[in-house]
Amino acid sequence: MQVGEIIKFYRERNGLTQAQLGQGICTATHVSKIEHGKTAFSSEIIALFSERLQIDIQKEIESFQDIEKQLHHWHHLIILQRMKDIEKMKENLEASPFIHFSKYASLFHLLQARYYLLNEEDEKAFQILKALKNKQNELLPYEKNLLLHALGIYYLFHSSNSKNEQKALQLLKRIKIEEYGNYEYYYHLAVAYHFMESKMMSYIYAEKALRHFKKTNNFLHAFNAESLILVQVGSEIYLDFKELEERYQNLIHDSEVLGAMNKKGMFLSNLGLEYYKREEYAQAQKCYDEALKLAEKSSTTYLKRLYNYVNTCAEGKLLRKTILLKKAREGISLAKKFDNRLYLILFKLVMLNIENQLDKYYNYLEKYVLPYFKKNNEIRWINRFGKKLYDHYVETEQPLKAYDISSIFMSTIS
Repeated sequence: MQVGEIIKFYRERNGLTQAQLGQGICTATHVSKIEHGKTAFSSEIIALFSERLQIDIQKEIESFQDIEKQLHHWHHLIILQRMKDIEKMKENLEASPFIHFSKYASLFHLLQARYYLLNEEDEKAFQILKALKNKQNELLPYEKNLLLHALGIYYLFHSSNSKNEQKALQLLKRIKIEEYGNYEYYYHLAVAYHFMESKMMSYIYAEKALRHFKKTNNFLHAFNAESLILVQVGSEIYLDFKELEERYQNLIHDSEVLGAMNKKGMFLSNLGLEYYKREEYAQAQKCYDEALKLAEKSSTTYLKRLYNYVNTCAEGKLLRKTILLKKAREGISLAKKFDNRLYLILFKLVMLNIENQLDKYYNYLEKYVLPYFKKNNEIRWINRFGKKLYDHYVETEQPLKAYDISSIFMSTIS
């Protein structure tokens, strides 16, 4: 079949019909059968075809056979996030004359999507994935699982629709590891469970991912998995915080030594959250401030870290009101730029808090914010702000409202 595909490719490239290629050699019908792998053929016929097409058939066969090996190596490099090697392999594959016309085309396009996801070119990735989803019945088992994995990654990290976190979990759970063999997906499954507030399942899969990453010397992903484990452990605030803090500091140091500054920013941000949960606002501010400086200003990562920084400073009363309002307006401007409704809401809440407009704050929380979170299944935000509103109703002696609101955020735990 490889020989037939090669002959067909170069025949079409040279603008020849099957009859023209076979003239004086064999019939057009025989050419068609050779191209589609439906008949035996002699080496003499292929030699004559090669001469007419001006190709070295043996070299072309070797090049064709090497494509699959290169594709799997490219996938490996993408998993390891070795950017320079990824770009070089991409150039090599795109230079192959067969890549878009061979049986490897679907695998190439799937890996293109993963490449675009890695480079945060979300729309390009999604268009490829959508096209492949429409013809998934034509995909091989490995490719079907890779499609599920890539779609899961897209919905986890690259989609602004908050409902898609649950969709990501359902997609990743459909992966058949015995067909796929890429244990990296354990990490993304752990993240999906984390987003759905399933701490035990997140911990289990993060541990599996960490063992795999250590075994394969994938240090960048090992950082991610260990961080996710610490987030699950840190949610139990009665655990030894000193030990948790030390583990974070070690990860921050190691990521800096390896030059993985994006990982350092992630660890600082996560450690900041641990301080915040314990109301150690000054320490949280330091972490968030350093993490913010490591994020690109035009990124959603910067937007999220800016919110954490401003909210922490507002809660801890660590900056002047004018400075806080200026930074909150910056956050609103960025949220509008990214069309991110969630962070528009969060920054509006922060501004109401900064301005000490508590009646408006709790009214906005009750009438608009929590219904929005509930509609979009934003479990972690329902729990955080539901508890805040519940405490407000208890303090202001509104027991019926306290009961009603508790039923909203408690239902997300069951």
